[in-house]
Amino acid sequence: PWRHRGSDKMDAVELGISAGSFAIHFAVFEMLGWLGATPDAQKLKACYLSHVHCTITLCSCILYWITNEVRVFSPEFMVEGPNGGSGTEMQWMRYTVAFSVGYFGNDLVRIVQHSSIGGTDMIAHHIIIGGFFLTGLLDRCCTPYHFLFMIEELSTPFLNLRWQYRAEKNSKVYAFCQAAFAILFFLCRILIGTGLVWLSGAVVLPSYILAQPSLLRQGHLTAQFTACTLSRFLNLFWMWKIYKIAAGGAYKKQHVDEDKVN
Repeated sequence: PWRHRGSDKMDAVELGISAGSFAIHFAVFEMLGWLGATPDAQKLKACYLSHVHCTITLCSCILYWITNEVRVFSPEFMVEGPNGGSGTEMQWMRYTVAFSVGYFGNDLVRIVQHSSIGGTDMIAHHIIIGGFFLTGLLDRCCTPYHFLFMIEELSTPFLNLRWQYRAEKNSKVYAFCQAAFAILFFLCRILIGTGLVWLSGAVVLPSYILAQPSLLRQGHLTAQFTACTLSRFLNLFWMWKIYKIAAGGAYKKQHVDEDKVN
């Protein structure tokens, strides 16, 4: 089987995928200009791009989970990658993460340009996740964590569709998307992403980090785990927003925009 050539840094193909992904998402957003220039139109453009990103990354991530062994309690596997960081399985992960980095880069630019797309919490999310992913690619570490966390995006299409169908509040599509978003958010971001992937890292990574031969490597791995932990706080914050919307009961009468929940 094909094997990676052994580089310990981000290679040209991965850099090209990231840059190409950013350029394509940027260009498509501009091409959707016919939708208009209103705040809602800008958010709709972002929703369309998000659907494409989720389709590609989720298919890749779920297919890997189904067809390959995932050893979340092995720090060697989760930091260095399968087969010691070489081979097609590792490149499968890294190419998917590289594509995602380009998407998050463009989406961050668009959020800064158009506040209707997302708030401060989304800017924080994209900086944390984008930095988490990109520095891991550059130093060839923790890619399995980045890749497996993509399962958390399973709730995102339903969040977007919930907004897209907000004018049809009483429709079955809206009700289904609202319920699916809340359920999948809890399952994927709280139970799997936090309860399995992050918690397993909290158990096995400290001793692994201390065993690294250089302070630079120890510092980078610590920074990776810190970024991962910060993203957990964001997920818990968003879960609290979902709970507040559900507990308040207003969602039964009208669409409640989660960005407006304080």
